[in-house]
Amino acid sequence: MKIQLFDRGLPPGKKLFADLDSLCQRFQIDDPEYIRDMSKVYARGLQGNTILLIDNEVVLIDQYPSKSELEAILSDYLK
Repeated sequence: MKIQLFDRGLPPGKKLFADLDSLCQRFQIDDPEYIRDMSKVYARGLQGNTILLIDNEVVLIDQYPSKSELEAILSDYLK
């Protein structure tokens, strides 16, 4: 599973990445990528301050779920 978080470096995005990182360790998933270069995701026609991709599929744009909600999202992708 490839998890990428594109973020401008804003506090909510940093917290989201910290939650993602701890959940990936718990689920024994490869470390997520934290990418500050927004041009890659903007080139795909996506706009936002924080964009989460899982296996190149857009999961969240400018949404900051709780850790338990994020765990449910990751669990769905593990099935």
